Amino acid sequence: MSFSERLVGGLAYPAYEWLRGRPTLRCYREMLALSRRPAEAVAQVARQRLRALLCYAADTLPYYRELFARHGVDPRAADPYAELARLPILTKKDVRENTAAMVCRDVPGGPIPCGSGGTSGDTLHFFIDRARQAQALGCRLFMQSLFGVRPGDRRAYLWGSPIETRGTRLRQFRDRLLNEVLLDAYDMSPASMDAQLEALRAFRPRLLYAYPSAAALLARHAGARFGPRDFPWLRLAVLTGEEITPEQRARVRATFGCRVVAEYGSREVGLIAHECPHGSLHIMSPHLHVEVLEIRAAPCPRAEQETGNRSDRQTSGATQLRPYPATDTGMTGRVGEVLCTTLTTRAQPFIRYRLGDLGALEPQPCPCGLPFPRMRLEGGRTSGFVALPDGRLCYGSISSCVLREERGIVEFKTYQHALDRFEVLLVVDTAFDPRAIERIQRRYRTLFGPHVRVSCRIVDSIPPDPSGKRRHVVSAVAPDLARFETAAGSRQ
Repeated sequence: MSFSERLVGGLAYPAYEWLRGRPTLRCYREMLALSRRPAEAVAQVARQRLRALLCYAADTLPYYRELFARHGVDPRAADPYAELARLPILTKKDVRENTAAMVCRDVPGGPIPCGSGGTSGDTLHFFIDRARQAQALGCRLFMQSLFGVRPGDRRAYLWGSPIETRGTRLRQFRDRLLNEVLLDAYDMSPASMDAQLEALRAFRPRLLYAYPSAAALLARHAGARFGPRDFPWLRLAVLTGEEITPEQRARVRATFGCRVVAEYGSREVGLIAHECPHGSLHIMSPHLHVEVLEIRAAPCPRAEQETGNRSDRQTSGATQLRPYPATDTGMTGRVGEVLCTTLTTRAQPFIRYRLGDLGALEPQPCPCGLPFPRMRLEGGRTSGFVALPDGRLCYGSISSCVLREERGIVEFKTYQHALDRFEVLLVVDTAFDPRAIERIQRRYRTLFGPHVRVSCRIVDSIPPDPSGKRRHVVSAVAPDLARFETAAGSRQ
């Protein structure tokens, strides 16, 4: 560790988090201490926190107080997991309709507005708090430390919205202060990737944190001139935000010569699970409780076809969801819907929240020795690229940054039919302002070029892709352009 890294880890980063009011390093130290305890002790802490959460929700939040009474939930019962199982699944629709009754305004630091466009294109506005921020950051620091990346070490992020990557003086000062650099994942043209590689080689980070598709594209572009020996300082690449394919993982590892691991999370509930050195995806207990619900098809295929949106299937009669008992290891290992309960969040707790992902709980302990539960994902969220007339290749979630600002958008999906022609499908509710369509079109032209044509269409529902995935951007031209640019890069 260099002198600057020791200075940041010991002074600048702790001071920054203290000024932000976030107990990030306390969470980091707690995870470090828990990692040395037996699994039974960690499970007991999680049980206590679940009971405390249920009591808090019943005493403080009108939505949950009424919900508990309606379903006969006793938050002070001996078995909080049995009480939790009585509750219905929390959907994005529930959150939208009941936000005011789900939020506590008196949390330390106040509730922080947050929005999720997600890679599913299903938008949501909600609130988080400093504890939720610290939980995600502290758990992330702990898991990265298992690979030799410590607080204060240099980190590069192939990430960010157009606002975050605009390069204000304050942002640049903050990045220098914390030994971080932010690279624009939305512009993946050959010239931009050349600049990103030069920035990496000049900054010499120990960690690269990136979208899988963006990291893989950068690795393929770099492979024409560089190899693992050119990045000896890079110890770890953390890929997150969408499904990671074996090819992407192998490409990043082959080019940069470092360990490549997956991180699983969402804006709503924070960091859910992180891969360990043995390749297991560990749940960030006791900050979060994860359930997997078995999906059983009902004997009426016609009803299944009519349900359309996966998030509505619980009430459609087309499928039945049954929780796997937490103590019955014989039920684990089967694939079902992932539900999350935030145990340490107080601004707006999410209890039995549906993410829209499929996964399974793993019953056996990991050889790494960590006492935290394990899970695996089956499929996931994906996001492609958008190809632009000026030759840029932009990461697909730029559309979520454009649309997240508008109230009343329930779901969205962007189709790129040609280099200069986009179609945006919108599912809206009563809060939607029709004048937003003109604003959306103007923002698309600002980002993608003044001559692109953008049509917006309000629809009742947006069906999933034939594969069942719910991508929020589909381009008819980006895949060909990606192949062209890869070939062009290999000739340089």
